[in-house]
Amino acid sequence: MRRPTPAPPTWEDVNASDTRRIVRGPTQQASVLVISGLDPSGGAGFLADAHVVWQHGFHVAGTVTALTEQDSVMCSWMHPTDPSMVSNQIARLIDDFEIRGVKIGMVANRDMAMAIARSIKRLAESRVPIVLDPVLRATRGIPLLEGNAMQALSPLLSMATLVTPNLDEMATLTADHLAEDADSMRQQARRLRQFGPRAVLAKGGHLEGEIVDVLVDEEGDTAIRGQRIEGVTPHGTGCALSSEIACRLAFGAPLREAVIGACNRVRLRIAEARAVGRGRPFLGL
Repeated sequence: MRRPTPAPPTWEDVNASDTRRIVRGPTQQASVLVISGLDPSGGAGFLADAHVVWQHGFHVAGTVTALTEQDSVMCSWMHPTDPSMVSNQIARLIDDFEIRGVKIGMVANRDMAMAIARSIKRLAESRVPIVLDPVLRATRGIPLLEGNAMQALSPLLSMATLVTPNLDEMATLTADHLAEDADSMRQQARRLRQFGPRAVLAKGGHLEGEIVDVLVDEEGDTAIRGQRIEGVTPHGTGCALSSEIACRLAFGAPLREAVIGACNRVRLRIAEARAVGRGRPFLGL
């Protein structure tokens, strides 16, 4: 007795454009708006900011305030982009996307700062968190802000949820000496807060010995201490920290929780720093 011939395998042709098979459409992804300069090495600036935002699951929207000639060794040239173009780009993005947070880095000059301030006014009025990293100069290289720092940044200071200066930037913005300990950092941060930001995070990574950052906000002053990680400080730590904070605030985290969480995350990335070029290492992924 012959065995029955097995039936041939069946195939189903599916038309991928047949919308009857779609269970649901895509949900809208919230965005974090990044406004900063372009470091072509990717270690800092817009590309590094975008990496952090993407890691947090937000869509990255943004605009570039300046082009730089830069690698892992140094920054040797900076050219601001057109403020009107930046302003128009921001306006288009705000109209189109759901912006949950804003990170502002290098603004290059006062005209750019004023253009940005006009463009994000609606977001500030809606209490969208805005984190300003007041980039004044490259760690190794040229100045990255033209003119008087306080005059240039004043349009943005009053809008900021948080400003994140390092010791050099804090001294310049307050026209004071370089802070040498947590107490002098606290005093300078309090003075800077009088110019309008809701909070100031003074970064003490350049202090000798134990690292201490000082957060000054409406609830008081908080010293955030951490153990120093041996080795060369990686490129782009300030950019990464401010972007980390902006993302956590965009999720709705309280300010202090966002700052402490971001500090811990950046320290982990410092510990995992990687060599990419001939200069300083880049933060771990």
